[in-house]
Amino acid sequence: MRVRSGGSSGNAAHAENVECWGIDPTGSFFVLASGIGANAERASQMVCETVIQTLLPHRESIEKMASGDHPDSCQNLMETLCNAMRRAERRLLDYMSTAHETKSVVSCDLVYLANGTAYIAHIGNQRVYLLRGDTGRLLTIDHSAYEYWRSQGKPESALANPAYRLRVTRALGIGGTAEIDTLQLDLRTGDRIVVCSQGAHQHFQNATHLAQLYRMMEPQRVADYLIQYAFDRGCQTCASVICIEILEPGVRNAFVETDSRITALEQICFFRDLSYQEMLQIMPITYEKGVEAGREIIHEGDAGDVLYILVDGKCEVSNGGVRIAILEPGCSFGELSLVDRQPRSATVKAIGACRVLMIRAGDFEHLTMSGALAVKLLWNVAHELSERIRKSSETIRLQGVRLLENGILN
Repeated sequence: MRVRSGGSSGNAAHAENVECWGIDPTGSFFVLASGIGANAERASQMVCETVIQTLLPHRESIEKMASGDHPDSCQNLMETLCNAMRRAERRLLDYMSTAHETKSVVSCDLVYLANGTAYIAHIGNQRVYLLRGDTGRLLTIDHSAYEYWRSQGKPESALANPAYRLRVTRALGIGGTAEIDTLQLDLRTGDRIVVCSQGAHQHFQNATHLAQLYRMMEPQRVADYLIQYAFDRGCQTCASVICIEILEPGVRNAFVETDSRITALEQICFFRDLSYQEMLQIMPITYEKGVEAGREIIHEGDAGDVLYILVDGKCEVSNGGVRIAILEPGCSFGELSLVDRQPRSATVKAIGACRVLMIRAGDFEHLTMSGALAVKLLWNVAHELSERIRKSSETIRLQGVRLLENGILN
């Protein structure tokens, strides 16, 4: 994988520098930290330095995780990135305790690039964007009071106060148990990733506007330009930007690209009505697997704990040895195993060579532990189970009506 990158920061007059960014010389790790509090400059520096110092000695093992095709490889990689941020949080809390400093909290974004894939760990009100051609997408969700209350249904008119966007609801140093979002995204040649602090991104209208500002400039030049753009438009604090351009993504482990995975998952009841950013949080637990012709994917009677989505090829569904259906690409099977882990009701076998996406029940359960995404997932589960109970009740009612009409029941 070959990339080029650049970064820049700036301070408004009389504003304290509360941000710190770092780029690994090999172009693998990128980190941006923004502090809030009385000693925010030291706090952001501490977080940035600790994250990089924690990860660099383990570069080879992290690269192996990124190259691994076992479902646990990606999970272990993401956990390694999160642990580096949690270690920075512990160091920050220890420092404030021993030095009797006023409490500071830090927003942090960590990007790791390998094998044509971006792995992102995010907490706070900074942002990570993907720019592709003339358009762009915001990849992260702001952990701010504004986003929290908006997700709770509060009207925009009641959230006009800028303080809502400045107030973070999740950051390193809040409570000492950081809840970090992890995202995974496949990359293409020419993609650009922009990591920016709140002081910068508040002046971008949206991701497409940012892509228009970026144009075809090289990363260091555009990073400097975006900082100047923010201050020309009234930035009163600090602003920091890291720009990354993908020159050659290299060979991806994945056969199915991110957007195709998202399209497939959107057909599953449990993942409907999720935003693009929320779907990216599903990607680290979504694995793919090639299946040889004639091989069983699931067997009738076996315990079920994996959801499958057929993305290439065809499969036969049989019950008691009798074929009952043929599955085409886009079909899913085993979704209820994510919540009940009951024995399989049928056997599914590959007719020819095929490829499936998989989500394990344990990984799905982990996503439902806390946060706004967990609420949406659990609501979708409850809604689907409710629909199935309602349909079952209607079937039973109709059967009862038929029995009464035939005089079998009195």
